[in-house]
Amino acid sequence: MPSLVTIATYEQSIPAYILKAKLEDEKIDCYFAILSSSEEGWEEVRVQVSEYDVERAIKVMLRIQAEYGTDIEKLATLNPTRKIIVPTDFSEGSEHACQYAIHLAHKIKAEIKLLHVYEDPVADLSIKESASYLNYLQAAIKETEKKANTALLAFNRKMKSYMNVQKIKNVRIHSSIVRGNIVAKIKTVSTEYKPDLIVLGTIGRREDSKSVFAGLARLLISGLDIPVYAIPGPFSREVFDKVNILYATDFNEKDHNSLEHLLKIVEPFEKKISCIHIDTTQNRTKVERMDELNLQLQTIYPQHDIKCWLFDDQDVFHGIKDYVDQKQINLLSFTVHKRGIFEKLFKPNLFKKILQESNIPILIFPS
Repeated sequence: MPSLVTIATYEQSIPAYILKAKLEDEKIDCYFAILSSSEEGWEEVRVQVSEYDVERAIKVMLRIQAEYGTDIEKLATLNPTRKIIVPTDFSEGSEHACQYAIHLAHKIKAEIKLLHVYEDPVADLSIKESASYLNYLQAAIKETEKKANTALLAFNRKMKSYMNVQKIKNVRIHSSIVRGNIVAKIKTVSTEYKPDLIVLGTIGRREDSKSVFAGLARLLISGLDIPVYAIPGPFSREVFDKVNILYATDFNEKDHNSLEHLLKIVEPFEKKISCIHIDTTQNRTKVERMDELNLQLQTIYPQHDIKCWLFDDQDVFHGIKDYVDQKQINLLSFTVHKRGIFEKLFKPNLFKKILQESNIPILIFPS
């Protein structure tokens, strides 16, 4: 396995992304190592390529400077491409998530950032008393980073092999590694990278990973204004031929924003959207509200196959699951509201339950 070589280091991510785009235009795979310290207030982004591509990469860098007459740090970038972040722990669940993201990116013309967050290898702070602490720390970080880079490189190549098998050529994949807390670092990278979506496998490496990754999805939703795709496992590529979507609504005004966002995401797909509300109180006034919604939808979205339905069920989760099974839904979507009937559904334990027990992808919008 070839090693990675750092060809540039930046204090900000923008020039790193510019260089990444230029390198990948030349078919040079590019990787990021993001090192940061919240305590010391510094961050650096290392741009890395395979040792076999170093000479070609340096030529690209020199050509950039000659073409624009300035250092890359001074260049502004305008990149209209949609962006997807796929956090990975190199598990089978991460593979399913990335494969789903590849098909999605192919449809919506997006690029993919694979992001691996590895834990600080020095968890025992008591060793700071040792005189050799700094040497140990540097060696441990370097070794952990090397292992993470090697694993990410292999994962990247596996995904590109998958693309070749699926005959998908127009999706750009690049990779980054960063050390620290996984939720905090995903949020930090998202703030810099500004993705349109996060695609997350809900099954990871650990035995209790369903609980861990379901909890991770909730934490990301609560802390970021970015939709999250939760991918529970293998999927059939036929689901991208026609998407049969269930959007669970609570008659909240923000559902309109989420529905419009949903339509933009799936715009290139042949699709059918069913908006359903599970009525646990048998409140007949909600029938009138549903009729009003259907009239609004016909007026606002006459070109779309979209309709609202009202169902009685004592349990919201059971009502949603029953509809999914009966109507062969292949994408479930909802908005996490702080108030309303779904507040009970989205308390931590039940939020995990719907992620753990669902066998279809779920697209979750923040409130």
